[in-house]
Amino acid sequence: MLENSDYPSQNSLPEKRNDIKSKFSFWDSFPQVQKDMIEINQIILNHVNKVPGLLGQALEDTFAVPGKMLRPACVMLFGAFGPDADQKHDELQKIATSIETLHNATLIHDDIIDESSMRHGRPSIQTKYGKHIAVYAGDYLFALSLTLLSENAQSLHSVIADGKTMQNILVGETEQYNNAYNIDISEKEYLDQIKGKTGVLFGLSCFIGAYESGLKVTKALKAKKFGEYLGQAFQLRDDILDYTTTSSTFKKPVLLDVKDGIYSGPLIFALQNDQTGRLHELVKLGQNLTQDELQEIEKMVNDLGGVKRAQKLADKYTDKALRNLQKHWPNNETRNQIEELTNILLKRSY
Repeated sequence: MLENSDYPSQNSLPEKRNDIKSKFSFWDSFPQVQKDMIEINQIILNHVNKVPGLLGQALEDTFAVPGKMLRPACVMLFGAFGPDADQKHDELQKIATSIETLHNATLIHDDIIDESSMRHGRPSIQTKYGKHIAVYAGDYLFALSLTLLSENAQSLHSVIADGKTMQNILVGETEQYNNAYNIDISEKEYLDQIKGKTGVLFGLSCFIGAYESGLKVTKALKAKKFGEYLGQAFQLRDDILDYTTTSSTFKKPVLLDVKDGIYSGPLIFALQNDQTGRLHELVKLGQNLTQDELQEIEKMVNDLGGVKRAQKLADKYTDKALRNLQKHWPNNETRNQIEELTNILLKRSY
């Protein structure tokens, strides 16, 4: 016979729901999107909780603290434009889940290559479990992503688009690696990198949401273009935050990429204005940079207009995204939510 204490209290379920919602507080102003993100995260947990041993523990850790989940949100938001949105809601959620698992697979592998110690304010998988388990965790998520997509997509078109996107992501990441310690990297090379690194997955997310909800390919390609613009603006803002915020706010180490020879927009643009040569001199120190020298780089990047130039570019890509939205998509609640989200991302501080 159960004691009274064995039964859940009347308040326990609301408390649990509130605790779950707190992990998705970024979406407090978007209740339907928040609900979808909570359910998508639970789909992921249902899958990874079945994996035994250290690999299972590593996968559970990966999703213990969800990120913003912007990419699956793009799937669901653009999916809402389609004529089949309601009847295919469950399939869209699972397709969005495939996008989020793909994204996290790339993050795990990125952390291995970059030897990053932190992810979302917690020890990275490769730091906590070692590189072998981290490689397997990333590979498992790639496989899970493909399984979820192939089981729920209406045609091979989405699967092919997913495969091409994975290829473009790898090319973008490789180009970044090839440009390590290249102080002469051009603006075009940098923009191509961030399109491959970030823009194409945002593009896929918007495309696949629109297409799988019943819209024609030609219309879905308009969604893809919006996503690529949004992704590039998002990455530019991410790179700006390296020079304008702290590690505790941003939830990842800042400026360490400079020591590793990975130069982002604000630094690239500041180097172009470095008439004294001091910034070049500092950057060339690479792994030998001290904390004081990193702080000097941060100040010079701001003083030489690197952050300002990057922000102008972020504004430019945001404007392109918004013009796409206003030209090609109906003026309804969904479009208003996407517009609001786009503006929030441009002004975010984390």
